[in-house]
Amino acid sequence: MKILLIDNNEQTRKDLEVAVESDGHAVFAASEGGEGLEIFARELPDVVVVDMGLADIDGIDLVKRVKEQNPEVQVVVTSESYEVDLAIQALQYDVTDLVKKPISKEALADALRRSEERLWKSDKLRAYVENLEGLIRDTTAELEKRHELEHNLIQTSMDGIIANDRKGNIIIFNEGAERIYGYTREEAITSLHVTQLYSEGVARKIKKMIYGPEFGGPGRLINYETEILTKKGENHPILLSATLLYEEGREVATVGYFKDMREVKRLERELVTRYEFEHNLVQTSMDGIIANDPKGNIIIFNEGAEHIYGYTAEEALSGMSVTKLYPKGDAKRIKKLTYSDDYGGSGRLVNCEAKALTKKGELVPILLSATLLYEEGKEVAMVGYFKDMRQLKRLESELIESERMAAMGRATAGIAHGVKNILHGMKLGAFMVDKGLEKEKADLLRKGWNLVGKNINRISRMTLDMLSYARSSPPLRQSCSLNDIVNEVCELMEEKAKDRQIQLIRNLDPSLPLVQVDAEGIHSCLLNLVTNAIEAFPENISGGQITVSSRDEADTGVSLQVKDTGRGMTKELQEQVFEHLYSTKGARGTGLGLAITQKIVREHGGTIQLVSEPNKGSCFTILLPK
Repeated sequence: MKILLIDNNEQTRKDLEVAVESDGHAVFAASEGGEGLEIFARELPDVVVVDMGLADIDGIDLVKRVKEQNPEVQVVVTSESYEVDLAIQALQYDVTDLVKKPISKEALADALRRSEERLWKSDKLRAYVENLEGLIRDTTAELEKRHELEHNLIQTSMDGIIANDRKGNIIIFNEGAERIYGYTREEAITSLHVTQLYSEGVARKIKKMIYGPEFGGPGRLINYETEILTKKGENHPILLSATLLYEEGREVATVGYFKDMREVKRLERELVTRYEFEHNLVQTSMDGIIANDPKGNIIIFNEGAEHIYGYTAEEALSGMSVTKLYPKGDAKRIKKLTYSDDYGGSGRLVNCEAKALTKKGELVPILLSATLLYEEGKEVAMVGYFKDMRQLKRLESELIESERMAAMGRATAGIAHGVKNILHGMKLGAFMVDKGLEKEKADLLRKGWNLVGKNINRISRMTLDMLSYARSSPPLRQSCSLNDIVNEVCELMEEKAKDRQIQLIRNLDPSLPLVQVDAEGIHSCLLNLVTNAIEAFPENISGGQITVSSRDEADTGVSLQVKDTGRGMTKELQEQVFEHLYSTKGARGTGLGLAITQKIVREHGGTIQLVSEPNKGSCFTILLPK
């Protein structure tokens, strides 16, 4: 401790200094009161030992002035005599001890020990008080902050929050309640009773329900749908939750939380309207609409589907599997196609022709589109759209038959013209034969008979081509090599090409796969194209080149190509060459060759294309599916 000794007697001061320093304390000494006050103000000692018999300042007055400067300082008073009045005055200023002179070392040590104890207690008390004051400040600030937060939460809540006391007087009415009801907070708190916020009898019913167990238990009401009465007298739907508040076991208030349900109800009505509209669209669609879950159970079966299949919706939705709606194995095939990229991309199927198996076991042609439905990346259903193709197929057959009859009419007219010319030639030949016989001229007889024979061959070729064009039976498919067919045709036509000094070149793809085709039909097509290519070269000019190629076109199929360097064709001619009974060969052709070729290719599900340019040649390409 820092100790200040104030005493008139020099020897006493020295004795006290030695005693205090020997105990390890820091000592300051003064012989007069004024000097002592100066040292006190400068050094701020913990303990002051004051002699009551100072010459310049009264001892009690000095104690008073020291305590005014630092109430925590410990003061030990020394005196020649122990007077009661002196002791009382000293105690009034919270003096630590009163020691009678002469001062013994033990008495001084006891006084200093008590001073040290009081200082320690004072420090502890001060620290405790400071901590307590800080805690109180922090707690008060936290409570104020929490109160402000709770107040803001209540006031700025989008939902209405209303509290009323036991008498029904409103004590809290937040901004959300103002929006819902149309009253201001001042109006609600100063002039409204809680029952005025509802239609007659509703408040009583709500209070009864709060005390009952039906909606959350006694003292609580959770998510109860009701209506409130606004300032304008309008009834608005709300979702109400409420709770009773208690203090010391006594009910003091009811707090209600009001969620405005106008927008929710409006959206509900819109959803119901939209659902009914979409439901009606699905149900009244002329096409069949069927949905099934990932296990194949049917979950939607509209009126269009009923019309196609003959099942009622109740029958289909009572656990029927979607596989029952197709011939055996078709459902699995269709599902596989839906996951592939062949008909619109993965997860979709666009305009795939299939067969539907009806309740009566009949197969109905349909055009099927389907799509997979997902929720959060997980497949939940497949929806199929079924177009009944029976009427369309019937109309298609009627149209084909109509076109066939029209074609027969046009063909008959063309044939009549061709036969007329042939008959004219035969009559001329017969006339020449008659004249040859009559005049016994062998050369005239020979010329006439050659003319008759030539026209017989012409009408024979025309008859065979007409039979081939009119044939309606499907191609007899078998697995074969297109390269073999190309080789057969080229070997057959090689001599004819050499006679015209035309190079017949083969450019074949060795990796070409086997395909299912009518070998005779494709042979006929290719033979006709190569024959036409040879005859495309002017007769008065020798030389030229014909290239017959085969190619694997990957997913597109396989192709056969006949390309020549002959006279080529104009655009107008290219548009006519596939028409029946049209020929560029005059009397040498029947006009059915390319029409027959196109017909055979189409029967195989393929296409034939022509690219040509006058004086540069022509290129015919047949594309067949694998």
